[in-house]
Amino acid sequence: ASNTEADDHFGHSVAVSGDTVVVGAPGEDSTGVDGDQDNNASSAGAAYVFVRNGTTWSQQAYLKASNTGAYDNFGYSVAVSGDTVVVGAPAEDSDAIGVVEVQTDNNNASSAGAAYVFVRSGAAWSQQAYLKAFNTGNMDFFGWSVAVSGDTVVVGTPYKDSDAGAAYVFVRNGTTWSQQAYLKASNTGAYDNFGYSVAVSGDTVVVGAPGED
Repeated sequence: ASNTEADDHFGHSVAVSGDTVVVGAPGEDSTGVDGDQDNNASSAGAAYVFVRNGTTWSQQAYLKASNTGAYDNFGYSVAVSGDTVVVGAPAEDSDAIGVVEVQTDNNNASSAGAAYVFVRSGAAWSQQAYLKAFNTGNMDFFGWSVAVSGDTVVVGTPYKDSDAGAAYVFVRNGTTWSQQAYLKASNTGAYDNFGYSVAVSGDTVVVGAPGED
């Protein structure tokens, strides 16, 4: 990281698409407001984008949530497809629901979780969307896992509904995101942790449930 420090956990998550690499650091402590080294938001988290030119790699971006908060663990999961990056923050605490148009900074739903979509134009990255579950709840950890393929994003929430888990599919039309599906296992059971891992390629999604019995 460009701002390497103890306990940032740089490399907790990684993703690659072509000549672009994204690395999550969910323990990174900056607010992102006054640069990358203020350390005023413990474990808020960050993500770093690196690009390759020939055989040379360089850092292109330092990504933070638009509503950075301590202990959100932004960067716990990351995914990239072309010019789109998704970053999960499973300990984010707002009680917002769905694709949020108006940013919220409240902390009314402990570890409900969130996912953030960033897009690249040229060499500049900007946040395009702030994604929440339509049924946001305490300790759901929405954003524990994320995946992206083109205009489709999948977000896992393995601790939803007595840890049975769920996954949410979002799609992009132009620059607008909307939820397309809410996925549950056909044999849903408590503590199955469906959504602990997710993957997507085109029109196919795979969801892991490591606690299924």
